Amino acid sequence: ALAAQLGWPRAIAAYEEALRLAEPGLPADSPALRALAVAGNNMAASLEEKPDRDPAETRGMVVAAEGGLRYWRLAGTWLEEERAEYRLARSLLQAGDPAAAVEHARRCVDICANNDAPPFERFFGYAVLAIAHARNADDAAQATARQLALDQYALVAPDEQPWCEPELDALGR
Repeated sequence: ALAAQLGWPRAIAAYEEALRLAEPGLPADSPALRALAVAGNNMAASLEEKPDRDPAETRGMVVAAEGGLRYWRLAGTWLEEERAEYRLARSLLQAGDPAAAVEHARRCVDICANNDAPPFERFFGYAVLAIAHARNADDAAQATARQLALDQYALVAPDEQPWCEPELDALGR
């Protein structure tokens, strides 16, 4: 809400202050856990799409994605944690850190494997892993992850396939 009303600097500062205030810990049933998770994830996703993002916004994007992951681990299920790992990998790619993106993409894939995730979730995990390997100049790993992503895409329900289009484009179909 602050980003829409007052701009990104205030929104990033408010989220970082909320993280600082929550650092000592929150009760397990606190609604603040979920609020921090949702806000971090949403801020990171919005900042990823910002074409004229400055260095402070890029740093705020990564902080938000990290905060989203931290609090989804506390407030969510494996699905939210898996998606938060995906989001952090995407944010790290946008921030120019493909090596760190590879690590979080691998975690996303591992969570999918450990929880018998549906093909839709696995597709996104392997897709971001392939993109991260490509940006990290690891052609062999990129080719393997790309093929695994395409194999999962073949199993994705037709009504979910449109959501996969941006990743398919990034994979160079």
